[in-house]
Formats: sequence, structure tokens, C-alpha cells
Amino acid sequence: MAELDPLELVDPGERGTLTIRNRAAIRIVELVALDVPGVVRSRTAVGSVTGRHLPRAVVDMTPEQPNIRVDIAVSWPSPIATLCKQVRSHVVGEVARLTGRYPSRVDVAVIAVVADTDAEIGAEIS
Repeated sequence: MAELDPLELVDPGERGTLTIRNRAAIRIVELVALDVPGVVRSRTAVGSVTGRHLPRAVVDMTPEQPNIRVDIAVSWPSPIATLCKQVRSHVVGEVARLTGRYPSRVDVAVIAVVADTDAEIGAEIS
């Protein structure tokens, strides 16, 4: 006679909880923001001293619907308003998918606009 697995007898809703720490959510948001074409990794002037970089996120996972702020750098030229909407939408979707919690607010701020140096080099050589 086969033994029953004790987990099969427990209602899935009573098995425990999953706690997603702010730091894990911050990392998710920063990586997800980089998925959007036009968002680039960058170091700000202060960032070169502190080691901070863009994108940079602040996430509060304590409420049922987390609050998120993400600061980004974008490549020049970029349609900034459209890019911010794309980042917001992608962050909401991926945070909901990966954490199971739908953010109530996602604020996106463009902190830096970075020139596309590859395009400039190509233009000079041509």
C-alpha cells in the first residue's frame, strides 16, 4: 500500500505564505525596465561616486498592491512619453506575473538622456 504525501492532505491555501522582500522586487523592476527598447544602463554623475546606476527602483512590497518608482536613462533620440508608458506597462505586467501582486502605482522618471555614441562614430567615419 502506497503512503500518502502529507502535503496532499493540506488545502493549498493553508500551506504557508510567500514573502517577497523589497530588495528582490527592486531587482525585478530594474531588470524588467531594461527589457524595454530605448532604456539603457547608465551611471549618473553622483552614481560614479556612490556606485549607483540607472535604472534604479524603489519598491514598497508591504501593501497588498505594491508601490513602485523606477528612474531610468534613455537613449537619444527617444520618444520619452511613449517610452515611459511602455516601461510602466511592462513593469506592471512582469511584477504581477513574477510576484503574483498587481502594483497599484508605478512612477517612471527619466533621469538621464544618453547619446548613442555608436551612431555618432558611424556618422563621423562615413
